[in-house]
Order: sequence, then structure tokens, then C-alpha cells
Amino acid sequence: MESRHKIAGTPEVKLAVRVRGLSHEERYFDEQTSTTRVTQEFIVIRLPKLVDLDFELHVTNMRTQVGGIYRVAWINTRPEQGLYSIGLELLDADGEIWEPGSIPDVRETGDVAPVVSLECQRCYQTISTSLHEVETASLGEGLTIALPCDTCKSTTSWAYVVEEPIAADAPLKAGGAAGAKASANGPAHQSAESLKDLRQKGRAPIHLAIKITRTKYGLPIFDICETINVSRTGVYFTTEQGYEVGETLEVILPYHPDSMAIPFQGRVVRQDRYPGTLRKRVAIQLIPGPTTKQ
Repeated sequence: MESRHKIAGTPEVKLAVRVRGLSHEERYFDEQTSTTRVTQEFIVIRLPKLVDLDFELHVTNMRTQVGGIYRVAWINTRPEQGLYSIGLELLDADGEIWEPGSIPDVRETGDVAPVVSLECQRCYQTISTSLHEVETASLGEGLTIALPCDTCKSTTSWAYVVEEPIAADAPLKAGGAAGAKASANGPAHQSAESLKDLRQKGRAPIHLAIKITRTKYGLPIFDICETINVSRTGVYFTTEQGYEVGETLEVILPYHPDSMAIPFQGRVVRQDRYPGTLRKRVAIQLIPGPTTKQ
């Protein structure tokens, strides 16, 4: 199962794609760009927009006009010629995205992913691990990747560590010995194992009642409907109301009329219309943190 995510060492594949989602500034974008690496479950693209780790983007193959929901697994925050390298993991496909023969059949080499040092941006522990899902050209300063942290007990952002040469007579920095010991004692191995759990994360086909609160012309509008699938960062549901891409709203999930629940903020990233029916399917990206609205 892990080989499906191997990007390092694969040949370059340029395919035109359309990418839609929210930028780091929480602004909706719709861009046409191209891939650099492609497998059935993982792709690498170049994007003029900086996006956040673990957020979801909708990617469409311009030739087949078939797309899917991808999770931002890693990004290099240092742009090259105005473009950011982004690694995306497939969560939910609308169909056969890639044409037969468009993805090269690559045999595993077993030694294409170099070992790199990463630092958790929350607890600052350092580990050494191999990153098979990162293309070699993007391994360097600016690389950030979402990985499980054994210390933080959650998925956190990890940054590439630029190792500086140390003179033989230079004193150890505070915590240097402890950090070296922690790195040598297995956290890296544990993170590699935990990474399998992270990769199994996706959209669950769960049907739950959901309440959407919107504001139109200064008046609140309520929409109570049912989800099609749910992920940690978004929901996909059916409705008869019309939504606007980029629209900000409040979400209560799961919803029950007799319960008190704190709404979360969300933003519409996609609306699918079906000819001959009033029903629509809407994708909402959840914005971390509860609303402050009383």
C-alpha cells in the first residue's frame, strides 16, 4: 500500500490540470496549471497560490474532465519562478481521473528517497526520516509537510531542517544532546509507522444532519440537509438552495434540534448542479476553530 505514494524517483509527467480551493489568505481561487509527478493516489503540481497543509483542493484533469478531492500533504513555501511545489494525496475521485498509459509504470528502486531531518513546528523535536512522497527537487529549505507527532499526539506541521556544519571544538547548543538522543531512539521510526494511519484518512461516506446558517441581504438563512460524506476538514452535502463559491457561512455538524452545538465557520469551495432536478451537491471547507459569534 505504501508504494502507491512513492513520488521520489518517478519520471516527470506534465499534464494540464485545473485546481480550485482556498489559498493561504482564505481566498477562493481557480487556476490552470500542470503536474510534475503523477501516481494513482498522489500527484505533485506547481501552483502560483500558497495553500495550507491538510486543506483540500479539487483537481480536474483537463483532458478527461474528471477530477477529485486532494489533501495538501506537503508544500515548499519557497517559490521557483513564482510557483510553489505542492504534493497532493487523493481522498475522493469522481471517476477515472487519468487516462490509461498517462501514468508511467515505475518499478521500485528502494533507494530513491534520501533521509532528511524535520522539525515539528509545535514542540520543536527533530527526527530523521525518508519522504517517499516528496519529489527530490523539492527536498530543501522551505519544505513543510503534515505528519503525526508522537509528542504532540496529533498531526502537525514539520519543516525541513537545514543542517549547518559544526566546528569540532564548538560547544553543543542547549538541548542538542537531548535532541540527538531523541532522534536516534526511534521517534523517526514511529512517525513512519504513524504515517500509514495518516494516509488512510479520507472522506467517510457518513449521512448526518447538518445545519447551515448564511446571511443574505442582512437576513439569516437556514438550511437543514444531509451530508454525503465527511472528512476532518470538510463536508459534502445535498441541498435545494443555491450556494456561491467563496461564500462564508456557519456549520453545525451533526445537527439535532434539541441540542446546543457550537457552530464552525466554513467556506463553499464547490457546487455541483444536476440537470432536471433542483437538488445540488455542495462542498464546504471547514475553517479551524469555533466561531466567536455569540
